[in-house]
Amino acid sequence: MSTPPPLAGRLVPLRTKDEVRASLETQSVYIVEVPAKFANVVKDVVQAAIPDFKTSEISHLRRVVQFKYLPPHLQKQFYPPTRLPRVRFFLLCPTKHIPHADLFALLRQCPPFDAKNASAPRVFYVTIPTLAPISAEQAATWSDKYWPISYKNTNPYGPHPSLVQRNAAEIEGEAGTWLVLARTAGKQISDKCLGESLGVVVVDRTKGTSQVIAVAGDCRWRSTTGASEPQTGTGNVMAHAVQRAIAMVAKKRLRIGGTDPALLDRSLFCDSPLTEVEKEYYDKDNIASSGYLCVDLDIYLTHEPCLMCSMAILHSRFRRCIFATRMPHTGGMTSDGIDVNPLSGGLKHGLFWRPSELNWKFLAWEFEEDGRDEKTGTRTERLIHV
Repeated sequence: MSTPPPLAGRLVPLRTKDEVRASLETQSVYIVEVPAKFANVVKDVVQAAIPDFKTSEISHLRRVVQFKYLPPHLQKQFYPPTRLPRVRFFLLCPTKHIPHADLFALLRQCPPFDAKNASAPRVFYVTIPTLAPISAEQAATWSDKYWPISYKNTNPYGPHPSLVQRNAAEIEGEAGTWLVLARTAGKQISDKCLGESLGVVVVDRTKGTSQVIAVAGDCRWRSTTGASEPQTGTGNVMAHAVQRAIAMVAKKRLRIGGTDPALLDRSLFCDSPLTEVEKEYYDKDNIASSGYLCVDLDIYLTHEPCLMCSMAILHSRFRRCIFATRMPHTGGMTSDGIDVNPLSGGLKHGLFWRPSELNWKFLAWEFEEDGRDEKTGTRTERLIHV
């Protein structure tokens, strides 16, 4: 069976809920102008006065900065620097830990501000990002926008950047192929008036080369008798493409293990292949009989899965998830909204990476197709959950 050429585009990693939070939260800190040789004295006095303050709160920020390394807007705010030898701008602590008057009194006890006739310390308020950056690019942007950042090439709020890059490099060259196949699956079902034009492809890459394990289209408008139902309401949510694909994986494992997969047949789930492309891949004995459902498998989707299907992907233990069209009103994978449509704030559940709350996590990307500007939902989303 011939298929259209692969989609051309790139993989854009999804941001976790904590990554989104890290990019939005800011706080105010105190900056004092002080000669470099007195910086440690000032630090020790302030630290002793506010024991609740932990330096780890600001470990992603440079503590001591020369005037010439400050971002331009702070150079304007701090200008002119005091004519003291080797003057530095020292980040003391977040303003929430101590009132300005109390801090000023402390500084007056420290050299060089404690000397008779000494100039009063210059204390400034500066806005800084509360949490650490998640990429070198973000660190550079924040260094220009807020305060010089110390980037440690890690990501405390999601998958490590090197892990994301390594996995993206492995699958990016073939993602367009599987997404076209998913579209084909959705179109074949839609042409039968059994569902929306939504499709899913499950791929096994554990042996170094890709094997398509299951292909499924959406079947929400198919009745339990196999006929097409009126397209009203949400249809049969148990016949979404994701649910059908997972069921086909389970039935293939049974078949290869010598058990009749018909034991799982339930008309509600529409979990038997119905189209040419579904049958082609369902009939291949290319998966082990043992193993927990979808562990180490990848799933490609024409559209971001709904909340229910996102949880099904998580509980089935998929390794990676790639979708082509974001569904801001119904999707369960993304953690942020999109800027194109101001009405599409999104559910923002970010279910692919919630390790403190859920018992599985996996990598997820949105496929950004070349030449495609629209990133809002389709008719399917406006009417029903996908």
